[in-house]
Amino acid sequence: MSLPLTLAVLDGMAVSVAGQTLVVPLTAIVETLKPKKTELHGLGKDGRVMSIRNTFVPLIDVGTQLGFRDTPADPENSVAILVETGGGTRNALLVDSIQDQRQVVIKSLETNYGTVAGIAAATILGDGRVALILDVDALLTSSFDTLRSEELCYGTGG
Repeated sequence: MSLPLTLAVLDGMAVSVAGQTLVVPLTAIVETLKPKKTELHGLGKDGRVMSIRNTFVPLIDVGTQLGFRDTPADPENSVAILVETGGGTRNALLVDSIQDQRQVVIKSLETNYGTVAGIAAATILGDGRVALILDVDALLTSSFDTLRSEELCYGTGG
């Protein structure tokens, strides 16, 4: 008797960030937005928020958060993906562009490389390239921890 290999499949949004392809799980995405200059506001030393329907949402540049680039992307030339964590907190992830929506097969990173902050797993794309799958909750927690440590370091925190 032969049984098929069970595969874990994820519905995701493939996005581009600093020349890399990443996958954002669809279960975390509320909507996608094109930021306008009037909706963007500074917060603290390097933080930014985006005004969305009369509420302010933290704007997290995925490229700088994951170390793909040193300087933040221009929000007006990027796409904001409004995501919601398991706890109901909303944030906007800033990416360079959206490629498409697709189903991907999940490959564990922990087995071969260990835990990577902000990354849940990886997948192999149709053209053979590897794309990382974001762990939205961990990415947002990591972003908050970075912002909080900067506030304490620069004396802007409460």
